[in-house]
Amino acid sequence: MPTAGAISPGLLDLLMQASLFSKFILIVLLVFSVVSWAVIADRWKLYRRAREQSRRFFEAFRNQTDYRQVYQAASRWTDSPAASVFRAVYGKHPGLFSTLSAPDFSSVSEVLYRELDRAGHAELDRLERKLPLLATASSVGPFLGLLGTVWGVMSSFMNIGAQGTTNIAVVAPGIAEALIATVAGLAVAIPATVAYNHFLQQTRAFGLELEDMATTLLNTVQLKGHHENV
Repeated sequence: MPTAGAISPGLLDLLMQASLFSKFILIVLLVFSVVSWAVIADRWKLYRRAREQSRRFFEAFRNQTDYRQVYQAASRWTDSPAASVFRAVYGKHPGLFSTLSAPDFSSVSEVLYRELDRAGHAELDRLERKLPLLATASSVGPFLGLLGTVWGVMSSFMNIGAQGTTNIAVVAPGIAEALIATVAGLAVAIPATVAYNHFLQQTRAFGLELEDMATTLLNTVQLKGHHENV
């Protein structure tokens, strides 16, 4: 009595028996998978550090009225978008937070807004770096899998035409190629899509934190200008 192993070849055997085109598609999908997981690991570590350091920065930022001390402390939190933006703006224009005269504070607020906007976009771009690779893998993976599926089905029909019969031995290799390609495409796309959406949501959260900090700084400058001229 034949065993199950004798009836159905293993996955490795199916891969070895696949056509060159199917093997090429699977290799491309494997490359996409390796790159995607490398990006996921890299961004996960970065975002975890950014969250922790941002928490520490905002504790100092909200509890400290002397921005010079906040600036010095922020040098320890280089992965925090908010800390990096604050350091970039304060380090470049420390005078923006000093005594203001009546004609100056409105123009200073405009300069501060532009600097915060520029530095904020630079930090968000840093966080989003490599995310397009995940977007590409999530969109291209299923289509490559579908291409392999169609090719496998075509191979089955060509085998039927060549053999003149429709028994399982004739159609099984092509169907197996089709199913393997489908699974491989989904295996690439699903983790990449989930990770991309997660990191994108995290980036938006950091963006909201930057907006909150910018509003606080702008209000501080405007109030300082108002008090100096009362």
